[in-house]
Amino acid sequence: MSEENAPAEQPGSVANLFQVGDWPAEGTLLGRMPEESMPGPIVVSNEFADVVVTQVRSRNGVRLDIWSPRRGSRIQLDAVALDCLSYQSPDVITQMLAEKPGG
Repeated sequence: MSEENAPAEQPGSVANLFQVGDWPAEGTLLGRMPEESMPGPIVVSNEFADVVVTQVRSRNGVRLDIWSPRRGSRIQLDAVALDCLSYQSPDVITQMLAEKPGG
């Protein structure tokens, strides 16, 4: 399809969304909020870790429950804590991974 025959980009189209790793220009759409929560747990695993993520409701609002079956550890994070994770640099995450768990 040639450029002149290509459909015009609509506000909110995928092409106009912020891409991870780029610094967004002012006015860039950063994505869409999902209309409904995903049912059931999400399992993320590789050869080093297994993690089960579930949305839970508490007296203080919605949290993500993150459970590591291999370690037997669990944490529940609210929107503010998750937002804080979203703007950390890869170096901060690397430093966290280098520390001994639990100490």
